[in-house]
Amino acid sequence: MSLSSRRILCFKLGPAFLAVAVFLLPAGLAAQEFAFHEPGARAAGLGGAFVGRADDASALFYNPAGLAFLGGLRIKTNLNFGHRTLEAAWPEGGDSHRSNPNEILAGLALAWHPVKRVTIASGAFSPYSYSSRWFPSFGVESDCNQSSLKTTYLRSVLAVEVFKGFAVSGGVDVVTSKLEWKHNVLLGPGAFADSRHNLQGHGLGFVAGALWKIIPALQVGARFHREVAVDFAGDTIRVEYFFSDPAGALAAANRGTPLALGPVNYFVSQAVTGRLTFPREMAFGAAFTPVSKLSLYVDAVRERWRDLGDWIFEPAVAGSDPDYGTQGLPLVLGDTTSLKAGLEFRPARYLAFRGGYTHLESAVDAAHRTLVYPDLERNVFALGFGYEGPLFSVFGGDERLSDLSFDICVRYAAAVPAASTYPGYELTYKSGRVVLNVGVGLVF
Repeated sequence: MSLSSRRILCFKLGPAFLAVAVFLLPAGLAAQEFAFHEPGARAAGLGGAFVGRADDASALFYNPAGLAFLGGLRIKTNLNFGHRTLEAAWPEGGDSHRSNPNEILAGLALAWHPVKRVTIASGAFSPYSYSSRWFPSFGVESDCNQSSLKTTYLRSVLAVEVFKGFAVSGGVDVVTSKLEWKHNVLLGPGAFADSRHNLQGHGLGFVAGALWKIIPALQVGARFHREVAVDFAGDTIRVEYFFSDPAGALAAANRGTPLALGPVNYFVSQAVTGRLTFPREMAFGAAFTPVSKLSLYVDAVRERWRDLGDWIFEPAVAGSDPDYGTQGLPLVLGDTTSLKAGLEFRPARYLAFRGGYTHLESAVDAAHRTLVYPDLERNVFALGFGYEGPLFSVFGGDERLSDLSFDICVRYAAAVPAASTYPGYELTYKSGRVVLNVGVGLVF
């Protein structure tokens, strides 16, 4: 197969890969906190510290300026498989409640170097997502039984090497997000309502990056992406339940035990709106290679969560029928700084072993830690392995089709237990999480 034929084939397959990744991104999604996901398996093995290196197609996510130094046509895919547990326990040995959904996440980057010093790239990833499903139920008067936020960024960038060893980039993020929330509302001593919100929204953002290869052993980089305001629109469906034994059933329900219910009202929906602003982010990183087989990486990431907004939804038309009023609760978040560090050892030409550590701050304090978003401080440990080398034809011979990269990483996140003083839910939260990242890349 000639080089031109391979490029034509890659261009035909590229959109199909992108469609599959976009389809997978929202499906079965369950991240512990909004910004836990690492969209690249190699970077994940380095604790996420990749802003100062950015030397494969996943640079699209970490520092798109690094794409300017990459030749040829490149495809990089990533899949995350994970399981996390989140436990909320009442004080003094009371009942405990668990949320433990599995997760699957996907990312894809395509980059092309059409002329010297210039690269164009596009891809999809999910930087902000979260899900919780509490079991057993907290009773009929509950702020949250389930919550889910699923956000996809479609990023397109242009990267240019301005002069030898120094590159800059700029690009556009098209953001789509889906939000779900289910909770109960007490209507009186004999009834309660199951309230279910489903909303979707879109937004537009901007990303920029810079990478400077100061000397062969040292390079530094920076990334900035603007905050993105997303206006959500959708509906609330309310189902009313009536107790056959109001006094006894209500007491049992508030203890989380099964209910004996009477008739159920018909589903009636109301159009609602809301807004969230995904944070402005600044990241700085450095890569140091003291000897050819050993590299050290460090990143610092600052995220402006204070502008996120509240988990509050209002009727789209005031005074509409039905009118369930404004529902929700505040999300009072503070800005966070994440510190990331990684080590990469290459014992042979095509092989690499990696280890990493990340410290992620909590964005909420005890007074605002809720069932919707408890957000715990976390220490994340990672171990990874990678292969980067030639890919030969399966039909025999010595025909080299492309360069292949394969990366695998296991991450373990240990959360620091934290208490909440939120009125009515003075709970203590604990959490643990294991994630497997697998990435495959091709260079033509």
